[in-house]
Amino acid sequence: MAHLPDRFAAGIPEHNRSTSGWRVPIWLSYPQLEPLGPVGELVIEESTGTVLVYTPIDDMKDRATKLYERHREQIEAPLP
Repeated sequence: MAHLPDRFAAGIPEHNRSTSGWRVPIWLSYPQLEPLGPVGELVIEESTGTVLVYTPIDDMKDRATKLYERHREQIEAPLP
């Protein structure tokens, strides 16, 4: 997670018994707003912590750009 842009946040991990791992959704998030939507995920091996599967960063950035455009007015609105 240390290599992701600052607007990306980890969601609630879900345990997958069949793979003995954790699926961690990655969300686009802005201060003062609910998370805008998922942009990718990581699958982490339970016993070693090794990342088994991940969404490539370029794919996450593309999805984040689309979410940003969809929510631009909400994101850019003045804070109360």
